Amino acid sequence: MTFKVISFYKYIPVDNPQSLRQELQQDCQKRNLLGRILIGNEGINGAVSGETKNIELFMQKLTANALFSDLTFREQLCAKNTYHKLVVRVRKEIVAFGSDVEITNKGTALSPMELKQWYDQKEDFVIIDARNDYEYAVGKFKDAIGLPIKNFRQFPEMLPKLKPFQEKKIILYCTGGIRCEKASAFLKGEGFENVYQLDGGIINYVNQFPETYWEGNCFVFDDRLVSKDGKPITSCAVCSQECGEYLNCYNLDCDALFVCCQSCRVTMKNTCSVECSAAPRQRKVQDNRNYHKIGIVQNYYSKAGVAEVKVNGMLSTKTVVSFKGKTTSLFTQEITELRDDTGNEIECSTGIVTFPVLQKVRKNDLVVIES
Repeated sequence: MTFKVISFYKYIPVDNPQSLRQELQQDCQKRNLLGRILIGNEGINGAVSGETKNIELFMQKLTANALFSDLTFREQLCAKNTYHKLVVRVRKEIVAFGSDVEITNKGTALSPMELKQWYDQKEDFVIIDARNDYEYAVGKFKDAIGLPIKNFRQFPEMLPKLKPFQEKKIILYCTGGIRCEKASAFLKGEGFENVYQLDGGIINYVNQFPETYWEGNCFVFDDRLVSKDGKPITSCAVCSQECGEYLNCYNLDCDALFVCCQSCRVTMKNTCSVECSAAPRQRKVQDNRNYHKIGIVQNYYSKAGVAEVKVNGMLSTKTVVSFKGKTTSLFTQEITELRDDTGNEIECSTGIVTFPVLQKVRKNDLVVIES
């Protein structure tokens, strides 16, 4: 079973948003799709995930509507649903900005190929991140300027900071394109002339040109929080190890968004501090995931923090596995290093293997992966 997450948007007048909302909600429910879709008089903005075959049928349905016949999609493969619920709502704005904008007066669309060529040819341009500061922190384009904003409604307040670039060639970018398109129209309305917007945003660029001018990971507004697209540019807030993964503190009275590695998630119980780990009100997460057995622990070497596992099938580095047993509470980690039964480092194997584990495991503990 394969899964896919897609995002899409289009600024276009919609006469009856409520009717479209009901139609799309019913279709998503029928196809077991989860995600968030906003519809308004100015257009549509959505992201949904589900089984690949159902996503493709949903895409066909959307583009069969004359309003969205030219709709484009940002697509990513994923191991499971990246959303845990479905929300389809009517909103005044499909992305909250708070200031009136003539969206038809938008910046020039710049394709990922053109952006790469501009970088390659060392064109004279200023590239500005239209996202929030915490998104910029974990990933950005080379030499991009980040803005000190917590939400998109604060973008108009950045006008004085952007004025010095008014005579320059400006490129705006965001995750999928919807924010930089509106921001480009705002700047043009304020007298900026050479304004461009990255067509399809970061996701479209990274899908076409990975490991070029994008640095770090891409923040996403689903259960993943981060799409792992490159080498991390941030470090764990607890141990300072290089890491690009976000986590919301499980202390309900804190809920801070912070960068945290897999090891510290276990030791800190998914919280950002010792104080938060001892707090009485902790987020309860019900585990409704399905697992299948991939191996069984044969030995645990406590000094080295290494487990010896008998694998049924094939196991490889970067695989996310979970351990569980009679006295071992379920925990999950990524395999960062794998060795065969002679101690040689390998990329994948079956039979007897060893690899570092984040906490103590016991003989006969099950090693499972999510179905």
